[in-house]
Amino acid sequence: MAGRGGNLLLNVSPMGDGRLPPEQAERLEEIAGWMSTNGESIIGTKPGLEAWQFYGPSTRRGETVYLHLLMRPYETMTVRGVPIRRVKSARALSTGEALAFTTRCSIIDGAVSRDPMGELTIELPERVIDPYATVVAVEIADG
Repeated sequence: MAGRGGNLLLNVSPMGDGRLPPEQAERLEEIAGWMSTNGESIIGTKPGLEAWQFYGPSTRRGETVYLHLLMRPYETMTVRGVPIRRVKSARALSTGEALAFTTRCSIIDGAVSRDPMGELTIELPERVIDPYATVVAVEIADG
């Protein structure tokens, strides 16, 4: 996972005749399928949010933060410490479906700050859940 700037090394062990064992080939096919719809969140990205902001791996490219949900079940997800007035959209990466979201911050921060930091809650309908790792792309305008 590219979260926190890491890399994933996929090690395979060919058999004596050079072929991959069927179970390894099957796993690589599953990874390739997931990457075909979610690779944008991995390839060419930088580390995303801090651990206190989101409980899972995250990556970033430009104005887009990619949130990788590895634990189930979930109906909503929460991200903390984001500039709530600059959140433009949230979408399921694999389908492109727009996801409903709400934001909130303290009353005082909302009243005195033009760019308050707060909490983002995103709804996750069952139809966007990936069996391996659901990825949510959040667009946050540069400040």
